[in-house]
Amino acid sequence: MKPTCLFIKARYQLRVARLLVLKPATGNCFPLVITAFFALLTFSCSDQDVSETEEVTLNEVYSVSAPTNDVTFSYTDESSFVSGLSSYGFKTPVQLNLNRTASKSGYTSVYGFNIPSDRQVTGFKWNSGDQQTEDWRPQGITGFEWGGRKFLLTTWYGVGPSQIPGVENKHKGVRVSLVDITDMNNIRYRHILLVQDKDNRFYKESDKYTQYGEFGPVRIHAGGVAYRNQKIYVASTGLGIRVFDLNKIVEVSGDSSKSKLGKESDGTLRAFNYRYILPQTGFYDINGASPYSCIALGEGTSSEKRFWTGQYITSSDGRIPKVYGFPVDSQGNITQSPLPEVIEPKDNATGNNGPVYNMQGVYRKGTTTLMAVTGKSKYQGSTARLVRYYDGASNGARYRWPHGAEDLYYEENTGYLWNLTEYETSKYGSDNRCVFAVRYSDYD
Repeated sequence: MKPTCLFIKARYQLRVARLLVLKPATGNCFPLVITAFFALLTFSCSDQDVSETEEVTLNEVYSVSAPTNDVTFSYTDESSFVSGLSSYGFKTPVQLNLNRTASKSGYTSVYGFNIPSDRQVTGFKWNSGDQQTEDWRPQGITGFEWGGRKFLLTTWYGVGPSQIPGVENKHKGVRVSLVDITDMNNIRYRHILLVQDKDNRFYKESDKYTQYGEFGPVRIHAGGVAYRNQKIYVASTGLGIRVFDLNKIVEVSGDSSKSKLGKESDGTLRAFNYRYILPQTGFYDINGASPYSCIALGEGTSSEKRFWTGQYITSSDGRIPKVYGFPVDSQGNITQSPLPEVIEPKDNATGNNGPVYNMQGVYRKGTTTLMAVTGKSKYQGSTARLVRYYDGASNGARYRWPHGAEDLYYEENTGYLWNLTEYETSKYGSDNRCVFAVRYSDYD
């Protein structure tokens, strides 16, 4: 289906003139703005897709980040539920026993990895069991430093038969992997199960396991995760953002059957044989910006910190994918002021030159937006691309990107842009899952 051409709404026209940030050939922007205004009235799109990733000249006004009153949110605090587990003791990331080993060897040889050699920086593969498992698929990625150690954290969703016929793991919800990358020659990690208050409105019973009291699984796609002030923020597709405090990790008892969850009558805590759980401490119910397919901590046009969420929308959906920026303070609270920002980024000139469909990951800094996208024509073994869009440009630029690419995370102290791929070994008869970093400056 040919995508609908993007036109900036009339109520944003004055904002465009006021907020526009350009990279013109000369310092005189006014003629360019007038020319672009008429271009907006006559612009047409093509649904042609190509596999090349060449940069293109960006010199026409198109879409800029603008404040919006159309998005509202509310926060529900669930800290009392978490406090109810305090008698079991809380742990932090540096106190956990990391029982698995990853290796940086071979990460560039996984299926569909096509980053040019001069842009390869670092990365790793999971252990063989996590490469091969069909029960879980990795999605989100973020990172932080804690107690002098450097961590990545990724999300995995439980796979159901709609993803892989015959697999029944969706009832377990979401797990996260805490990965210590302080020494890339000695990468250790551990899986932790996310749980939520059994009495909240999201809990759904399932006959796939034995449910006890207190807490249940977090059954979402977990397409992205961000970090701020010792908390993680997980994208919840139809709801908004789930919040988890990394100071509140709880150690639980084993379960050899891997079929029990919650607090037994004698007080024993079970979690499908996971050693640790991370309880949900609250959630943001956001209206007007769904689906919330990915999330990253980035910067707004005035360098203020914002959580950026992207929408996974296909060309047949009939909607235009957007990126939203929610201001967040130093404590990790999304604030009511300033207003959220919204942008409708564009794909490359020689491809569909239209909306950025199939958005899996997003990162935004200033007036530059980077997006990991999938579902394009195959190029060097991959149907994924990295799309870069500058505010005010008529189109973006595409770069080759590994197959199965998901969420994005920008590491400030190194300037690295991290990403991960999702598919199990059986899908292509070859390992696909890896976590990798490139230099942000190579794509800006």
